[in-house]
Amino acid sequence: MRITRRHLQVALAALWLLDGALQCQPFMFSRAFARTVLLPAGHGQPAIVSEPVRIAVELVSAHPALLNGGFAAIQILLGLALLTRRLARVALAGSIVWALSVWTVGEGLGGLATGGTLFTGAPGAALLYAVIAILAWPRRDQLDDRPSWLALPMWCALWLTGAGLQWTAGNNSVSSITTMLRAAQSSSPNVIAGIDRYLAHFRLPGWSAALFIAAYVLVAIWALVPGWTRQLSVVLGVTLALTGWFLFQGLGDLTSGQSTDPNSGPLVALLALAVIGATRPREVDLRPWPSLEPFESVVEERERQPVLIGR
Repeated sequence: MRITRRHLQVALAALWLLDGALQCQPFMFSRAFARTVLLPAGHGQPAIVSEPVRIAVELVSAHPALLNGGFAAIQILLGLALLTRRLARVALAGSIVWALSVWTVGEGLGGLATGGTLFTGAPGAALLYAVIAILAWPRRDQLDDRPSWLALPMWCALWLTGAGLQWTAGNNSVSSITTMLRAAQSSSPNVIAGIDRYLAHFRLPGWSAALFIAAYVLVAIWALVPGWTRQLSVVLGVTLALTGWFLFQGLGDLTSGQSTDPNSGPLVALLALAVIGATRPREVDLRPWPSLEPFESVVEERERQPVLIGR
């Protein structure tokens, strides 16, 4: 399938519309939204992050219905604007600004400074929204509609970052994986929570964390090699991302009534599609030049006519 920038724009529009719908849940219009969803984003963060989070919590707590209605409206408007080609540039610019604002205040930098991993959603769904918006930015050259070439380095950077996060203290042991499974049970759907509970009782080998780190590095390195190796990188990366989305992110806790987005799993899969589209060979217009047959027939006809020479 040929992945284009327009495909990414439509996919991003669908995600913004989903986020807007999630923001319209009854829980979001209560003061509990600020205390339960926003406030934890500032815990353990440097002052440059925790202070804006604190201010946002105070504002939303004072006017929950008004501000949350505005949050929902912004996301729905971004989604609708992305569906209109004429407004695509404005909507993509707005997506980048809004996504980075949510990433800083609502997600606390996606858990990068608080021990998050790719399995738990780091580096943050909102940051990936901004990345997809950059890759989907329309080109002036209408002949080349492939996603931006930045898709490949961003894919590699994502997985190398994941390897670094998994390598840090607290995430590089078997117990950290068990802890993540137990933590995911509280907000996951019942079926997924049961699977997490079952897997948490398994005694994983001591090299399990090292295996994940090695897999992340391989995904990043293999992507640099064209051909089937790059395809293997994409398949392995999507498999790891969706596995984490299912087991550790509980499908984004979409059924909890308190979810604001589907979390990072689907965004990583969308980034993988952008890599496929960006690295495909450019299609060249091989249509032949206009035929010269009509001109040639006229010349031949004139050559066959007799030449009259007057006295």
